[in-house]
Amino acid sequence: MIDELEILKIVGERLESVHVAFMLTGSFALGYYAKPRMTRDLDFVVALTEPHVSQRVQSLSPDFYIDEDEARTAIKTRRMFNLMHLGSGIKIDLIVLQDSPYRQAEFARRKPIELAGVPTWIVSREDLILSKLVWAGDAHSELQMRDHCSMSGSTGPTWTNGLPNWGSARCSRRSDNERYLPCNGEDDH
Repeated sequence: MIDELEILKIVGERLESVHVAFMLTGSFALGYYAKPRMTRDLDFVVALTEPHVSQRVQSLSPDFYIDEDEARTAIKTRRMFNLMHLGSGIKIDLIVLQDSPYRQAEFARRKPIELAGVPTWIVSREDLILSKLVWAGDAHSELQMRDHCSMSGSTGPTWTNGLPNWGSARCSRRSDNERYLPCNGEDDH
């Protein structure tokens, strides 16, 4: 049976073959930086634009279910759409790169890695921490906070220098050079 690493390789190769820049994010990226957790999907941020959508969809369609109209709508609205690997049932979320200055800078900081022998691009650790904090605050998600704590290597509050200078509802400044990252449901003040 095909596993997530094989799907990561296939999707990465197909996106590169049609010149679509991408980066791995979400739980699989978490597994690179910290303790992995069970997941049955892959999350990619993709720099997709409307021109040549059909060609890009066709590059994925031999092995994946993909709805071209859904892809077009997601590109226009800067949202997410899904692929489903036909042989394994593994779901892939393709998150269309946002136009915001933060998301553009985050994408520019992506880095090439090898994950269990599979070459790919991945979100930076710092940007994944910030995203997990935003997702935790937006969704009131304990799972996202546990992911953050797993990446910080801490069970208590963490002071992190060097994070990009981007704020979020769950990431407040202590000083000009430090940010307080709450763990274990602690108040962020």
